[in-house]
Amino acid sequence: MPDTQTAPLPAGLTPGIDQEARLWAAFAAAGSTEALCRSWLALQCRKLAGANAAMVLLARPGAPFAPVALWPDAAQDLSHLRAAAEECLRTAAPVVKPPPHEGGATGLHIAYPFLAEGEQPVGAVVLDLAPRSEAETRAVLRGLHWGVGWLEAQALRERIGREQQRVAGAAAALDIVAVAQEHDRLEAAAMAIANEMAVRLGAARVAVGLDAGRGMRLVALSHTAWYRRKTPMIAALEQAMEEAAEQRATIRLPAAPGAAVRIAAAHETLAAVWEAHGAFTTLPLTTDQGVVGAITLLHDAPPPEPVVQLGEAITALLGPILEHKRRARRLVSGRIVDALRDTAAMLAGPRHLGWKLGGVAAAAALAAAILVPAPFRVSAKAVLEGRVQRAVAAPYEGFIETAPARAGDIVRAGEVLATLRDHDLQLDVVRWQSELERLQVKLREAMAKRDPGTAGQVEAQIRQTDAQIALAREKLARARIVAPIDGVLVSGDLSQAIGAPVETGKVLFEVAPLDDYRVILRADERDIRWLSQGQTGTLLLHGMTGTALPITVTRVTSVAEADEGRNSFRVEATLGAVPAQLRPGMEGIGKVEIAERSFAWVWTRSLVDWLRMQIWAWTP
Repeated sequence: MPDTQTAPLPAGLTPGIDQEARLWAAFAAAGSTEALCRSWLALQCRKLAGANAAMVLLARPGAPFAPVALWPDAAQDLSHLRAAAEECLRTAAPVVKPPPHEGGATGLHIAYPFLAEGEQPVGAVVLDLAPRSEAETRAVLRGLHWGVGWLEAQALRERIGREQQRVAGAAAALDIVAVAQEHDRLEAAAMAIANEMAVRLGAARVAVGLDAGRGMRLVALSHTAWYRRKTPMIAALEQAMEEAAEQRATIRLPAAPGAAVRIAAAHETLAAVWEAHGAFTTLPLTTDQGVVGAITLLHDAPPPEPVVQLGEAITALLGPILEHKRRARRLVSGRIVDALRDTAAMLAGPRHLGWKLGGVAAAAALAAAILVPAPFRVSAKAVLEGRVQRAVAAPYEGFIETAPARAGDIVRAGEVLATLRDHDLQLDVVRWQSELERLQVKLREAMAKRDPGTAGQVEAQIRQTDAQIALAREKLARARIVAPIDGVLVSGDLSQAIGAPVETGKVLFEVAPLDDYRVILRADERDIRWLSQGQTGTLLLHGMTGTALPITVTRVTSVAEADEGRNSFRVEATLGAVPAQLRPGMEGIGKVEIAERSFAWVWTRSLVDWLRMQIWAWTP
């Protein structure tokens, strides 16, 4: 059997003990995953007869599977085990297969995965063994099944450690964000950030700078309440921040081993001016709009990679916060300038095709609004009325007997609309007729007695009685209330008032003709100056939206009326056509043609008038 790979002897053991004891001691005292895998693999191979070679493959975050332990020699070539290893990692199952034989060589390759993150393997043990029976192979697999538990546990410990480190970093980042949010003023927030980052990241000094338009400008320096801005040190610090912002990347001086090459001339100048022995790290503050600032850290020694990664995570969160506070501090004019600059960049830059098309379309629409004439029309609410509207009133005091007609009915002249109760009138006619007969008898007696005085008195009473009879009959005739003209009843519904009393002269119905209308426009007081007699326009009624009716203005009154909190003037107009569907009381919108103006003038005239009034009201 080949010699096993030895491991350093842990503290507390003396030379001279046997090899297996040394391996167990190294396994127990392993301080890293690599050391544990090396000692574990050596112990496993010591128990396997005919073991030729072995290796442990492990996957690290962001990196492919790679060997972390080789047996018996760390420098040997084990590429012949690659096929078994790849199949094992792909299937996440043990693999037992013969090697590719050359020259009649025999052997056995065994690959066993170990899991730590669900069903995907995080590593595998690959063995090159001498030929053996099936029973011996099963024994090897069982031994590996028990043994890889140590490797799985170590992988889980590493994973938990990484998660704990990530959680601690996230907590630190959120704490710094909370500190920044506690302050409304930009300078106070930047100073709090600088002091907190110095404590959290173990930095001697932390400087926070923001883009001022012409370069970086220092905003806060940790543990420093006041500093002179016009000094070589501050200028060099701002130049270093500008250097990181231009490259949009973290710059470290001295550079980390294996890191990407960055230009660090300004940082070298900063180190020379600062006269401080240590390491500088500048982290750019970014938003979705680009770099808005930078934070420079000064450590006494080059910081470890987790510290730099935590700083990058913190700056990724702080960029939008500081930029928001900076913009909020600016006056309205500054915000307008930013908006105009951003808009100009979108319209003139190489991207944002949609914005460019929108800008061209907006410019074309503006030019058309200014240059293309449009009809200027005054709009007003409109209502349809009959030109002649006849009222039907109660002829005398009485009670409603019948009411067959209602508002909205089309009636003919002479058609009964309602009747009044006439029983008392008929009795009056009978009473006065009886009185007339009595007086006629009395007159004949006076004439027979040749009494001219009595005869003259009786004749006067007879004439009075005839008048009363005529009056009663006239009332009887007028008990039938009829339509005075052909038309439509625009008001009046007595169907729910049968038996109710009415007074003399009370309007019971209103009748309007069906072929003679006028349009009443309620024009706003701001538009009345444009209206005059003889102008034409168009009327669109709510009940006839598919038919536009021509109208002509006939009268503009000078009496204002309150309408929904605004003054309006009554303007009368006639219809050029009278469709059969028209009915009095229909409402709509009327538009009177005035002249042609530009679209811009038509759309903005109301706003211009309002601004004039406001300026006039506030001007002394």
